[in-house]
Amino acid sequence: MAELISAVAQRADELHPMAAKVARASARQKPLCECTAKEARRMRESLGNPFAPPCCKMESIKDHWLPSSLGRQLRVRRYQPKSLSAELQPALLFFHGGGHVLGTLDGYDTVAQQLAQLGNCVVLSVEYRLAPETKSKGIYQDGFDVYSWLLKSGEELGVDSQRLAIGGDSAGGNISIAVMLQCKLHRVAQPYYQVQIYPGIDYQLGFPSIEEFAEGYFLTKADKQWFRSQFLESEDRASDPMVSSLLADLSGLPPALVITAGFDPLRDEGEAFAKRLSKYSVEVEHVCYTDMIHAFVSFAGGIPAGMTALEKIGEELQRVFASKPQAASGQ
Repeated sequence: MAELISAVAQRADELHPMAAKVARASARQKPLCECTAKEARRMRESLGNPFAPPCCKMESIKDHWLPSSLGRQLRVRRYQPKSLSAELQPALLFFHGGGHVLGTLDGYDTVAQQLAQLGNCVVLSVEYRLAPETKSKGIYQDGFDVYSWLLKSGEELGVDSQRLAIGGDSAGGNISIAVMLQCKLHRVAQPYYQVQIYPGIDYQLGFPSIEEFAEGYFLTKADKQWFRSQFLESEDRASDPMVSSLLADLSGLPPALVITAGFDPLRDEGEAFAKRLSKYSVEVEHVCYTDMIHAFVSFAGGIPAGMTALEKIGEELQRVFASKPQAASGQ
């Protein structure tokens, strides 16, 4: 019998009943490949998420508008838990999932609240531009612009830039990795830590789990192909290491927590990312929730493993932030 939590990417003997319920409900909806991006967004908004993580009492939740390199402003939602007291606070810069096409700040509101409370840190949730209106290069630029601004001006938001983690789920993980690769390219300081929640990092779709879980497990192979067609400027962009980061030099990236799900089409690429980080001597912990589907953390209000994963992320954030002294104001 497979363990329900494993350091190896594998599937459990059975899908968890609540995960199976979510997968069946998703399968009854109109396939994304038959929708325009706007139709898909309206459909997701109308469905809502009855299994979203529960709310937490925050000290404050506030939207901020940060300048970008293109002269436009990017909205970042700042979550501060009640437990924080330091003047400059550790923070997680978080990019939501949705295949680079879907997803909103409001849709991830309680995920961000849980991460802030459990991690005892500020969470900065980014409203990046979406595809197909903006393609991969523009979306990656949004991510890098927000991160660069925080390094230089984070004190304006009460953030200790020396204790800044980065991460996201699914497509958001992809964006956060692209930010770190741009840091290497431009010789910018890396984040202190990274959290990758079932990241989408192989746009060549070459791993066995894409076929094994092609249909019936919430995210389908057809969905992934549709997201790719919306996101990429051209088909050959899929082989660019910035997009498919398993092709990239990952040396110098920060320590990582990588979370995967046993019945997820993206399972194998998540494990491969963890192994590639290790190959480049990056400290990494991989945790596979073997009876789970893609996006299970977003359903933590109904799927217990979602809360378990959020608690794990919170524990690791607290651990790594505690290991680095707080920066003095004005440094």
